[in-house]
Order: sequence, then C-alpha cells, then structure tokens
Amino acid sequence: MARPDLRALTDDGLVQLANAGLVKRALREVAAGQGPALAEAEDGTVEARFADGTVTRLGPGRPPGEASCTCPASGMCRHRVALVVAYRAAAVADGPAQPAAPAAVAWDPGSLDGAAFEAGLGGAAAAELRRLLAGGITVGLERGAVPAARLPTATVRFLVPDAVGYARCDCAAGGGCAHVALAIRAFRAAGGAAEIRLGGAAPAGAEAGPAEEGLAEAADRVVAGLLEAGVVSGPEAHDAALVRLRRVAERRGATQILLAEADLAGQLAAYAGRHAAYDAAVVLALATELLGRVRGGEAALGVGQPYETAMGRTRLVSLGARLLTRGRGASARVALADTDTGALLALERDFAPGEAEVDFVGSLPGRLLGSGLSVSGTGQGQILTSVARRRADGLLALGRGAQGRTALLPRDARVTVPAPLAARDVPSILRRLAERPPAFLRPRDRLEAFHVFPVDAVLGQAWAPGAQTWQAAVELPEAGGTLHLARAYDPAAPHALDALAGACSGRWGPVRQVAGPVRIADGALVCDPWSVSVDRLVVPDLAAPDGAGHPIPPAPDLGPATLLDEAAALLANALHAGRRAFAANARAGGADLVARLAAAGHPATAARLSAFLAAALAPPGAEPDPFARAALWVAAMRDDPGPAEG
Repeated sequence: MARPDLRALTDDGLVQLANAGLVKRALREVAAGQGPALAEAEDGTVEARFADGTVTRLGPGRPPGEASCTCPASGMCRHRVALVVAYRAAAVADGPAQPAAPAAVAWDPGSLDGAAFEAGLGGAAAAELRRLLAGGITVGLERGAVPAARLPTATVRFLVPDAVGYARCDCAAGGGCAHVALAIRAFRAAGGAAEIRLGGAAPAGAEAGPAEEGLAEAADRVVAGLLEAGVVSGPEAHDAALVRLRRVAERRGATQILLAEADLAGQLAAYAGRHAAYDAAVVLALATELLGRVRGGEAALGVGQPYETAMGRTRLVSLGARLLTRGRGASARVALADTDTGALLALERDFAPGEAEVDFVGSLPGRLLGSGLSVSGTGQGQILTSVARRRADGLLALGRGAQGRTALLPRDARVTVPAPLAARDVPSILRRLAERPPAFLRPRDRLEAFHVFPVDAVLGQAWAPGAQTWQAAVELPEAGGTLHLARAYDPAAPHALDALAGACSGRWGPVRQVAGPVRIADGALVCDPWSVSVDRLVVPDLAAPDGAGHPIPPAPDLGPATLLDEAAALLANALHAGRRAFAANARAGGADLVARLAAAGHPATAARLSAFLAAALAPPGAEPDPFARAALWVAAMRDDPGPAEG
C-alpha cells in the first residue's frame, strides 16, 4: 500500500478535513466490518466500492477532498472519509509486510515546494498573495507534528508531513489559497523564530514614506481636534478629521488604524447619544493607539491585513461569556474557539432596557446575539456555521447565505484546543506577556491573552469586600505553576461570584479546566475566569442562583488608584473636556500630581506630564506632540509598570 499520506492522516486531521460525525461513523463501520472494498492501482490510485453501489476513486497524490464519488455530495462525504479509514485499517491489517506509517514527529513546512504551489494558484489567489506581500504581513508560527501558521485573519495547519495538499486553512477557500503560500514562505524564512514579517515596503522603525507621513498627519489632526474642542463638542466637530484619517488609512491599507478609527467614531457617537458605551478612558486609549501606531512602523499599522475575511465551514466552541454593565444597559461578549486551528473569535452585542422592562438583568441571558443565538445558549454551547466572517481584531460576524446556515448545539464540560490557546504552564505565559510590545503597538484583539488552563487542584479562595472581588488560586498539573483567579462583582451578572465560589468549593465535582483572559499583577499570573469546567460547564455570568450559598473567607482590600491611574485620568479629561475647560480645572490639580509623581520616584512621567500641561495651558494652535509623549509613556508604564524610571 503506497499511500503514506493516507496512513499518516490522523483521526484529528480527518475531522479537520470533514467533521467529527462523519469520522466517527466511518470508524464504527470499518471496525464492524462494514467498510468498503478497496483496490489500489500501481500508480497509487485508490478505489473504494460500497455495498450501496457507490464508487469513490482517489487519484495518486491527491487529498481525500479531491476524490471523485458517484454519490451526490460535492465535498467530504461519508464515502471519501470511509475510504481513508478503510485504507489505514487495511495497512495495519497487512502488518509487517507494509512500511510503517510515518511517526508523529515535528517537521518543517518550509521544506515544501512553495514555488510550485504558488505557480498553481488561481488568478484571484495569486492577486491576493501579491497584495498581502506588497503591504507586508506578520505571521506567527507553531511547530510540531501538525505545524500551524497564524495570520491576522486566517490560520493554516499542515496535517500531513511533506504533503501540501493537506494544508488546511480556515478561510472560505479551505486551502489552495494565498494564506497557505504565505505560511510556507514564513516557515522557510523564519529560521526557527516564532514570528516573522513577510513583504512590505519597509520594516518597523524604517524611515516613513509620503503615504505614512500623510497618515501620521491625519492622526495628529484627530487628536489635536479632541484636545482643542473635546468630546463634549459633539461628533460634528471631529467628523472631517476622522473622515480624512479613514480615507488615508484606506489608501495605505492600514487595517489597525481603520479599526481604531471606527471605535473612536463609535465613542463620539455614544457620548452624543448619551449611550452608556461612552468611556473617557477608552477615548484616551484610542487616541494613544492612533498616535503610537503612526509612529511605530508598518507592523503597527496593520498594512496589508484584510479588514475582514470570510471563513469556511467552521465549528466554534464557547469558552465562556462576560456580561458587563454599561450605564443603564449592558454588553455581552462570548469567546468562541475553532478547536481545529485554535483561532479565537468574539461574538458580542450591546443591549438597552425597554421603557417598561421590569427585570432587564434577568432577561440578558435570553437576549439574542444573532438569529436564533441567545447569549445563554451561545455562551454555554457551540455553533456550526458556514456563513461566518472574521474581522482583523477577532470580531465574528454571522451572515445568511443562500446555501449556508448557523446551528447551535450543546458542548461537553471539557474542551481540547491546540496551543497557544491551550496553556500548560504559568512561567511560559508570564514570559510571553512580559515580552509583548505596548498595547498601542500590538495587533488589536477582542480576546487578547485568552487561554484555557488545565487544573490539578484548587488551593483556596477568598473575598475582598472593599473591592467587591472574588479571588482564588489553582495549581496546574505536572508542575505547571500556580494560576491566580480574580473576578470583580458586576450588576449585570449578579450570581457570577456565587457560581465561581460553588465551582471552586467542589459543589459540582473537581475543577478540571479554567478559561479566560490573563494579566500580570505583582509578578503573578491572574486569570479572569469566563468558564470553569467541573462535572459540567459553569459559565459564571450566565449562572442562575442555586440557593445554596457558598461562604468565602474575607481577603485584604485592594489599595487605592495609583499615581499612574491619576495621570491617565488627567489625560483622558483633556480629550473629553477640550482645552478651555481643561485649562480652567487642571492648573492646581495638575501641578500637584506632577509634584507627587516626582516625589514618588516617577521623574520621567512627571517631566512628560509637566510638558503636556505647559502646552495645554498655552494659547491654541500647539502641536499634539507633548500630549503624545505623555500619553504614550503613561500607557506603556501602566501596561508594564515593572521597570524603574530614570
């Protein structure tokens, strides 16, 4: 039997090419002796004849999806799957006479013939490859028996060694696309690195060209307008500057700028409409991001990244949900993972109470995120969809296609996902977080630093009454370290903390998994748990009261806001109020904050804040550079407050 590719294709790989139901059925039928009759030609063509008269024929060197089949299905039907399963079983039955199937060892897709693959691309895929390379694109690489390349809006996995036909992409094409070509190029050029940037006119830090200079000027104009007139002046005062920035970013192909501009426009509209989504701290973060990205090179701009990419048929499993209060309203966000590729996507929506609504909070789990998809069902289940689109920041949009649909199904208590979404130890995650660039230079991600952790034991839990925060600590298996858990009370999810306490007290069985975003606090890794897997799945924000009550011992209260937090609040107020109102209120308070920063060992922060205040209190017309220097510095220090200032 001369098809090592079929023998090397694992059950997991076959699931990724088809689906779990078809693979389970084929395994069951072949094990029961109900599989097809096989015949193999000398050139490697495999023919499978089924009892119902169906004939499936797989040509030499072709992956199963390209097999011909006399059944009506055009894709990976049960017959194509059964051909692979039966072929593997026959190879095992033939025993020592057959060469052993290739061992599951790490291999490098850079060894594939990328030039031949690119030569075979269709016109649209070849044009997409040229466009992506012209703008430049950053690719993250995962090595192993099933290597993976993670592009901003697609993930490519190589399921079988040395067989490019088995490269699976989660875009709508599924494979044979520009993303696979880029993945092969990335592995070849990386030289063992975990990330590499391909193409582009200039690397980060290189001298900016005319187009980038126009982008920096447009971003500065937006921030200067906010400093002069403030958010309080209304969206109309800033529309012209935002439109100019959007047009320049579109010409430049700066996707990360477009994402930030869209969010900033949304904040201005929210303030004008008195919507609870408005937050002055978010406006500061967005303005800082614009200033940082136009000064950070092409990788920070997201040049060449598609704004949105259509996905192929996909199974997305929920890793939990969060409900957050927004004034009188609330927002819901569900974390969904493609368990094949490890891609993480966010499905979210804002909700407002009706005029006569009595129990708005109680109604949130039943609200709809999309057609037929309730917050509760989606947050505790999984969806199968063929009409999904993935935005560059991980936001998921579900549409309706002529032949596509989205179905909601339950999920198991535990889930298996690939690395890096699956985290095995605390030290490696700490290193990865510590090595990140500042937030205003990183690619935008709706679910940044989100991981799934295995749990060996719960070490304890506590309650901080002043901060209204539940705290706990768990031990990871195999000396993986200690993971701290923390969740603050939110009125939109009134039973969340009780559910967490119940799960960690063993009420529903031992804790097996925890999923949620992580951060570094005082040198420890802290996770905000969106879901806890015990004998069942517990999504705290969607939990109903169980009436049991779970006593939690008190913990020390958290301290007050830091001086860096005060500095950020002052900068946020400058953007919110505008120059005149800010100047009238900032003279005494600003000088006092500068003095306290200097006295507390923050001389660099104090100097930058002082320079900004001097410019802000001067006559209008000053450039936003003093604000940029202060805002970028404060954001970087708050992102990683460990290094000492000098």
